Amino acid sequence: MKRKLKIVFILITLSLAGIIVFQLYWTSNAYSVNKKIFDGKVIVAMQLAMDRCKKDYFDSIRTVLVKRLSDPSSVITIDTASKGNTSNNKINPALNINFSFHGSINSNPFQTDAHTYNYYRANINHKATVPEVLTEMSFYVPTLMMELTTFLGVDDAMHPPPELSAFIKTHPGVPSNKWPLPKEGIYALPPNYKQADSLKLSRYFALELQKMNIDAPFILSLSNKGQTPQDFNFHYSETNENVYQYHGFIFLLTHYTRQDEFTLFAKATIHNPQYAVIKGMMITLVLSALLVLFTIYCFYYIIRTINQQKALGELKDDFINNMTHELKTPIATITVAIEGLQKFNALNDPEKTQRYLQTSRNELAKLNELVSKVLDVAAFECDKIILLKEKIEVDALMNELITAEKAKAGKTISIAHNNRDRVDDIVADKLHFGNAILNVLDNAVKYSNEPVDIKIDVYRDGHMIVFSISDKGIGIPAAHLGRIFEKFHRVPTGNVHNVKGTGLGLSYVKYIAEAHGGHVTVKSEVNAGSQFIISIPM
Repeated sequence: MKRKLKIVFILITLSLAGIIVFQLYWTSNAYSVNKKIFDGKVIVAMQLAMDRCKKDYFDSIRTVLVKRLSDPSSVITIDTASKGNTSNNKINPALNINFSFHGSINSNPFQTDAHTYNYYRANINHKATVPEVLTEMSFYVPTLMMELTTFLGVDDAMHPPPELSAFIKTHPGVPSNKWPLPKEGIYALPPNYKQADSLKLSRYFALELQKMNIDAPFILSLSNKGQTPQDFNFHYSETNENVYQYHGFIFLLTHYTRQDEFTLFAKATIHNPQYAVIKGMMITLVLSALLVLFTIYCFYYIIRTINQQKALGELKDDFINNMTHELKTPIATITVAIEGLQKFNALNDPEKTQRYLQTSRNELAKLNELVSKVLDVAAFECDKIILLKEKIEVDALMNELITAEKAKAGKTISIAHNNRDRVDDIVADKLHFGNAILNVLDNAVKYSNEPVDIKIDVYRDGHMIVFSISDKGIGIPAAHLGRIFEKFHRVPTGNVHNVKGTGLGLSYVKYIAEAHGGHVTVKSEVNAGSQFIISIPM
C-alpha cells in the first residue's frame, strides 16, 4: 500500500508540475502576444495624435490666411478672363484672381475656372467668403499657395511690423534675406515651439491612450536627429519615430529657409509597460491561477482521501484485532466455567457452582455491553438513535454511575463528585447520557495507574450544564488530541500493552453530547492526566 501511495504521489506531482509549467509557458507566450498588441496600439495612438496635430496645424494656417486675406489692406478681385482665353465659355468661364496688399497688385493674376472655384466653395459647410474659398483652394493648388505666401511675405517685408522695423533700424547692415522673417508676420514661430509642440502632442497622445484603455506613464521626446528604433523589449515600449513639421508655418518656408532646420522627430517611450500589459491580462491570469489552485486542491484532496482510506484500513485491522480479543476473552472465561461445572463435579458444590455461574454472568454482561457499543455506534452513524429525554436528578445519576464503575473496576479507585453549583436536575436521555459519562470514567480507569484518582465537577456555564471529569492518568499526546473523537482511533499507550478497546467509546460520547445540543472538549498533558468536559443545555 505504501509503495502504491508513493507511486500515486509521484504521478500527481509530475502532473501538477506539468500543468504549472504549461501555464507558465502559456502565460509567457500570452504576454509576448499581448505585448506586441500593446506596442501596436501605442504606435497607432501616436499616429492618431500626430494626425490631430496635423489638423491643428492646417486649421491654424486657415485661420491666419483667412484673417490676412480679410484685412482691409488686402483687396481681392475676381474677373472673367479675356475672350482670347480658350477656357472662356458660358458654362465654365475662366477666372483671373488679383491680389492687392497695401496697394501692391500682382502683375500676373492667378488663373482658374468657375467650376474649380465653385467646387472648393461647396466644400465649405457654410456660406463662404472669398478669402475662405481661396484659403481652402490653396491647400490643394500649390501654385495658389505659393502666390498667397509670396505676396504676404513681400507685404511683411514692405510693411514690417514694429518688431521687425526695430530690428532693421538696429541692424542696418544686415541683408534683407537675413531678416528674421520666419519669426514675424505670416511666418510666426514662437521661440519655444519645441516645448509647445511637445505639450500639445503629449496631450493628444495621452487622450488616444485613454481611449484604448491604456494607463501607463510615458516620455515624449522631440529631437533634431533620428535615432535607431528599439526591438521588442520587456521593459520598454517605443513608438516609431515620426517626422514632425506641424509647428508655426514651417510648411510654407521652403523658399526661404532650409526645411531640415525645423524638422523634428517625435517618439514616445513607455517604461515598464508590463504593468499595463498584465493589467489587460488580469482576468485571464486570475482565472488561470484559480484553475491551477483548484487543480492543486483536487490533487491534495485525492491524496488526503487515499491517506484517510489507508488510515481507515489500518483502523479496521486494529478494530478487528481488538474486537477479536474482547470477544474471545468472555467466551473463553465462560467456556472454562462451564467446563468446570461439567468435569470437576462443581454441580455438587453449591458455592463453586454459584461462583462459576456468577463469573459466566459477568462475562456475558461484558459481552452484551461490547455488542451494544458496536450497535450503538452503527446506529448513531446512521442517525437512528432516538433520545428519550426526561428530567434526571444529577446527584442520583452521578452516584449510580460511580457505584457501577467501582463495581466493575479491577483497580483501587477513588471517584469524588462535587456539584458545586447545586444543579438539581437536567433534561437528558438517561441511558445514553449515562453511558457517555460511564465511557469517560472507563477510560480514566483504564489509562491510570493504581490508585486511580478521578474527580467529577458539575457546574453551570451560562445556559449550559458542565460535567468535568478529571484524572491523573498517563495523559494524551498533543498530536492525538484532535483525533481522539474519531471512530476507531486509539491513542498509542507506549509501554502499556494491557489496555484493550474498540476505539468507539469517545466517538459515541461526542455523538451523544451533540445529540443533546451540547459538545465535548478535552484538555490533557502527558503523565499529568486528562480532563473531559461534557456540556449540555440547561
